[in-house]
Amino acid sequence: MREERRKNMGQISDDVFQSVQYQDDFRVLAEKHYYALRKIKDGKHRHAEIIYRRIIDEIMNEEEDGHCDHAKLAVTTLLLALHCQRMGDNKKARAVFIHFFRVVVVNSGDEDLSECACSAKVLGAYALFEMRQGHIKKSLEIAQKAVQFDQDLRPILNWKQFRVAEERQNSNLKP
Repeated sequence: MREERRKNMGQISDDVFQSVQYQDDFRVLAEKHYYALRKIKDGKHRHAEIIYRRIIDEIMNEEEDGHCDHAKLAVTTLLLALHCQRMGDNKKARAVFIHFFRVVVVNSGDEDLSECACSAKVLGAYALFEMRQGHIKKSLEIAQKAVQFDQDLRPILNWKQFRVAEERQNSNLKP
């Protein structure tokens, strides 16, 4: 469904979406994710983390082919960050989110800041993570960035914790 939505939003062309190479890449990535999940279920949490990090390294070393394709990086980043959180290592989880933020937001430039739903989901998760850690201002800024990537996430800003953060921010701006 995620890939179909990306195709409908114009983030990926129908030719690329239906190509054998794209489908093979998608299948191989799914197999790697499943392998990591099996390691988690077997209690080999460190090995699962290594698998996710290796996948991210491989994705980062792939050549870009001219369209928004942060989907593979987004999915793997989210899986790794959630795994780190479940293991109680918030420092590692934050580092994973920050790495993604730097790659997708800081290093990619303004032209990629619109209509990238795959990145928006990770940024939304990052915003919630920071909110749980008590970093309210940072969380709001990340959530607002997520909405820039995907307007369908706008309702997240209506959640109580983000409304309160925005009210605090606005009251601090008044003279």
